[in-house]
Amino acid sequence: MLKECEVLVIGAGPAGSSAAMTAAEGGASTLLIDRKKEIGTPVQCGEVVGETLLKSLKLNLPPGAKAMALDHTKFLLDRRIALTSREPYWKAVSLERKIFDKALAAKAAEAGAMVHADARLTDIEMRDGNVIEATIMHQGVETRVHPKVVIAADGVHSTVSRLMGVELFTEKAMAKGIEYEMVSNKRLPAGMQIFLEPEVGLGYGWIIPKGPRRANVGLAAIGLHGNRRDRLQEWLATNPMLMDMFDVDKVLEVKTGDAPLPGFLGGPRRGNVLFAGDAAGQTLAFVGEGIIPSYACGQGAGAVASAAVRQNDMSRLDCYERAIEDLLGNELSEGGDLKDSILEVWMDESIPAGDRTVLCGMLMSEVMFTDDLEEAKALLSMPQRAMVNTIKATLAKRKARATVSALHLR
Repeated sequence: MLKECEVLVIGAGPAGSSAAMTAAEGGASTLLIDRKKEIGTPVQCGEVVGETLLKSLKLNLPPGAKAMALDHTKFLLDRRIALTSREPYWKAVSLERKIFDKALAAKAAEAGAMVHADARLTDIEMRDGNVIEATIMHQGVETRVHPKVVIAADGVHSTVSRLMGVELFTEKAMAKGIEYEMVSNKRLPAGMQIFLEPEVGLGYGWIIPKGPRRANVGLAAIGLHGNRRDRLQEWLATNPMLMDMFDVDKVLEVKTGDAPLPGFLGGPRRGNVLFAGDAAGQTLAFVGEGIIPSYACGQGAGAVASAAVRQNDMSRLDCYERAIEDLLGNELSEGGDLKDSILEVWMDESIPAGDRTVLCGMLMSEVMFTDDLEEAKALLSMPQRAMVNTIKATLAKRKARATVSALHLR
């Protein structure tokens, strides 16, 4: 039978495990539950984290969790333009997510939190906007606990959110994704590749190397209809670069998942419940970065939860958003602003679909900024060579660690 707790954390992903670890370190009796029989499985993301965020949070990767260091990111725009950025922000590390998540949950247990896999939230009782009782099914046995604070880190399809009748982001702000972990036909470059093209839709595709000849290859898009696997198979069979690099008969694992776009409705606190990670839309989804922002937001949630319990003052939960800002600075707000700019361009049907993906890619890679949008639109009317040369001149003027070249894949 599960024991009583002061802080109940739902979901043992990066947000939940860091929340449980921080709450336990802060002196709160903490229970972390996860519905999966094995924490970390199945993998539902691209398994990549930004190097700068890792350093800023001083997060050391657990042994075996680092798959490959990625020293650049290449943006492939409408199969016409390639932009390669070596700016620090676009350096990354690919992960073995199963190892990473389980190690974080182990750190929560080492900090003093109770950790239980195969335990799912089935019901809650509320009074005056607060959760006063949670019903948990643990290995076939139903148990009720009475936490003072609940941290909902249970993903984009949050059970806590559903049971509370709370909407923190809409279905229209959710990207549906699928990827294969594949073996390539040739040695892969040590960099992430992001594809923006009409064939993918309102989203992007990717190659994320996990070794010299092993990579996650996938796509995610808003409004992705039909069978995801069919959509990925079609893309693999029609994109010239993918056809050259990968064989659809060399698939090691199939991974599917949904991700929220950055932002949430009305703030991530509801009574004594703090929403964290994907459950609160705390991602930088325009660059595929959700793991480390979730980890940071979990830290913030755990810190304010333990302070509220220790001081017996639930008004301390109001400090949650400020705690996130202290940990992440303006990353989430700036990411949300950039997402809005990209969506605005994509929805502008006066621009041909291929040109829209070029503009979105220039914004995403920060080769062009929102203030430069009219200038960027003017580039689209140029012959390809003139366009590339103009972008080169812009990059040289800014002293950007980035290069541009023409692609001829149409």
